Amino acid sequence: MVIALLGLGNVGKAVYHILQDSSIQIFKKNQVKIKYILVKNKQKHQDVTSSILTTDYHQIVKDKEVDVIIEMLGASVSYEYIKQALEARHHVITANKEVIAQSYEELQTIALKQNVKLFFEASVGGGIPIVSTLLNASKTNHIYQIRGILNGTTNYILTSMHKKHMDLKIAIQQAQSLGLAEADPTADLEGIDMVRKIAILSMICFNTKIDLTKIYHYGIKNVTREIVEIIDLLGYRLKFIAYSTLKDKKINIGVEPVMLKADALLSNVDYENNYIEYEGDFCALQTMSGKGAGPVTANAILFDLILLLTNQEQSFLPQENLSIIGHASSPAKYFVKPNQCFPLDYVEKNFNEFIITKNLTPNEFDALLPQIDFYARIIE
Repeated sequence: MVIALLGLGNVGKAVYHILQDSSIQIFKKNQVKIKYILVKNKQKHQDVTSSILTTDYHQIVKDKEVDVIIEMLGASVSYEYIKQALEARHHVITANKEVIAQSYEELQTIALKQNVKLFFEASVGGGIPIVSTLLNASKTNHIYQIRGILNGTTNYILTSMHKKHMDLKIAIQQAQSLGLAEADPTADLEGIDMVRKIAILSMICFNTKIDLTKIYHYGIKNVTREIVEIIDLLGYRLKFIAYSTLKDKKINIGVEPVMLKADALLSNVDYENNYIEYEGDFCALQTMSGKGAGPVTANAILFDLILLLTNQEQSFLPQENLSIIGHASSPAKYFVKPNQCFPLDYVEKNFNEFIITKNLTPNEFDALLPQIDFYARIIE
């Protein structure tokens, strides 16, 4: 099988080195060979065989000898590159959550028409094989709930703030130095990355199209060391989670910071680890966890490659168009840092500049958001 790699960052290098390992029998048996690696600058990759480096994507996509294109660019051109690859009858494996969340239905339709396969295990969960697990589980189960920590970067940051008493800025810099955070971590901190991931998982679990613009999200860019310390003193941990629940053919879906008891399972998923749980009629509550950021994502890409080599089916297309009701959880209490005078009728406890609210309905709380610098929903 002839392969082209698009991108040679941390994940791309890990994939390259594993594919070069001649001791892996399945790759040896199937004569897996890298013919091209697409890079921006050949001179930056002196440790890679120069003859397989190229800066010309059209050279790759026009080469009929190429069986599969593995996309790891995470760039603005990724959608067009994937689409062109499928139209030219190349199988595609991608780690691009943004493209899959926004354009999966269109791209999968092209793949089915051209009799090729589109795999996307690496788009969610790093090294955790959650996509294939849910694709299989949803065939025989009515899955009605999924939630978890889906972003290794922000989990690393919050863990560092809890355990090492770091300021947010320092925790971000440390994550960046370890290759766990992008130079611009905005998509992680604002929850946009998790919006894309929970959209993908909801699409699979509930067999429905998901409109990203209808997913509620509130980020952690305003969290401070003082906030984390007071949450610690109260016996809780601050976590940044995504959730999606199906009830009466309506989906309650969102991304937000939450406060959990310190001994809760989710509270003890630390650093770059991810945690995902889902629940269905026949499968009961199932959980998966593992590293969710960095080179470990190569494991998910190679998992897809093995599925392709063993001729596994991948023909999923969402059939429903269920209603998304956004942030419509049950009444809850919230830990709040107000930015102005807060209505006393809603206050249960006051800790200097911090507040714990009484039970508030989603509508009541949404009306208060302009008065809030930071919040975390309390889960008992």
